[in-house]
Amino acid sequence: MVSGTQIAEEKKAVRMLNQSTLLTQANPAGGATTEVIKSRFGEVTVSLDKAVLFPRGMLGMPDRNRFALAGFPNPKMQQFMLMQSLDDPDLAFIALPLEMENKIVASADIRSALRDLQIEENTLAVLLIVSVHRGMDQIKLSVNARAPLFIDIERKIGVQYVFPQDVYKVQHML
Repeated sequence: MVSGTQIAEEKKAVRMLNQSTLLTQANPAGGATTEVIKSRFGEVTVSLDKAVLFPRGMLGMPDRNRFALAGFPNPKMQQFMLMQSLDDPDLAFIALPLEMENKIVASADIRSALRDLQIEENTLAVLLIVSVHRGMDQIKLSVNARAPLFIDIERKIGVQYVFPQDVYKVQHML
């Protein structure tokens, strides 16, 4: 039996998107259902019981609805997560977990989006999709700050929210 303290601690860990905690959080019903997917980033083990449903899909991909989060396979990029499609094994994104207080998106705008989406702040996880820009002698990373992913971690429902103001860039360089 899972205690109220354990549930509160698990919610806090997921909300903060601490990768190690998110990926090892116990399944209250027993053993976790996992699947190994060969993605473009290498073999990734995903927990199917933690899959997030995007009912409207994501921008440009309305028929790709189910995603699982996993630790990024490259140890040099531990601050990122892998967002793997469960509908298409060839579709995966690098994602950056975003805290409420951050230097990319104003917390007031995140809270406004929460009201629009009817998600409680204590059940929120925000991710930014990362793009890799390869140059002749360097690699640069950017995030889509204009259309972050808002995930209700209790309901396991996500939406890509496009901010109406153009203050946020589609390619915000990291």
